[in-house]
Amino acid sequence: DDRFTSRAMVETEQRLENAAIRLDARRGHGVEERYRERALAHGKERGMVLSREQRGAFEHATGSRGLSTVIGYAGTGKSAMLGVAREAWETAGYEVRGIALSGIAAESLESGSGIQSRTIASLEHQWGQDRELLTDKTVLVIDEAGMIGTRQMERVITEAEKRRAKVVLV
Repeated sequence: DDRFTSRAMVETEQRLENAAIRLDARRGHGVEERYRERALAHGKERGMVLSREQRGAFEHATGSRGLSTVIGYAGTGKSAMLGVAREAWETAGYEVRGIALSGIAAESLESGSGIQSRTIASLEHQWGQDRELLTDKTVLVIDEAGMIGTRQMERVITEAEKRRAKVVLV
């Protein structure tokens, strides 16, 4: 079947792809093994023992890449795993922020992981006021990433790449 788009959308997609490639190529956000193990131990004390799949996602997300993805069905423990990752990131000196398309999704991310979260629109508004800017010590967790439109995702990924932040797409 034929598919049609505009030149503007193709350009937006190219900018998104290029920013994502540059972000993914960065290797400066790894969490030291001692911080990972400490977070896993604290999680275990609270009854949060990660499954083999969750442990793999945890190690991937807390790795050194500038862009990580976590994929899983609803109810598979992504938020619980992100709570353990949040502790590892914070212990390593990172500021962890969560964003989602809807307020309900942001609230769900926050309640499930302890990651302070808000809507993407709210964060973009703050950026427009030169407030709450990302830094190279920011980990930005984007929940329900597949629901986000191309233009909005391009703006967020480009901003994160420009500010040298780490992005975790969930």
